[in-house]
Amino acid sequence: MLAIVFIAGCSTMGGEDKFSATYIKAHIIPHKTTQGEVQALYGTPDSQYTSSSGRYSWNYDKNGNLGTAAQVVSYIPGASSVSSALSMTRSANTASETMSDASAKLTGDTEHHGSLLTIWFDKNKVVDDWDL
Repeated sequence: MLAIVFIAGCSTMGGEDKFSATYIKAHIIPHKTTQGEVQALYGTPDSQYTSSSGRYSWNYDKNGNLGTAAQVVSYIPGASSVSSALSMTRSANTASETMSDASAKLTGDTEHHGSLLTIWFDKNKVVDDWDL
């Protein structure tokens, strides 16, 4: 249980915020960055969608779908403490984001941060566009 809390906590602590517009603009360049480079930065996407025209997108959730994991674990007999830990971790991440937003407002930081990153790729597996 502590390992789950520690791992989830580490995803939001220290280093650059991979869900800031500045970070994304510097690392994900439309018509240049490849699918492999995106995966090296963000890992396996949390969800994927494909349009009828062949354009597809990857979605990354800053919270790593902790809510979904907590729901799944809650169905396992005897795993209520793990489910509670996952729920508490998600709540802590949300509180941390709220405090970061409040701090940014007080200091005048106008950097755009988000919790859901969508990246669209063309048929050649190159970034077409992104949205935060």
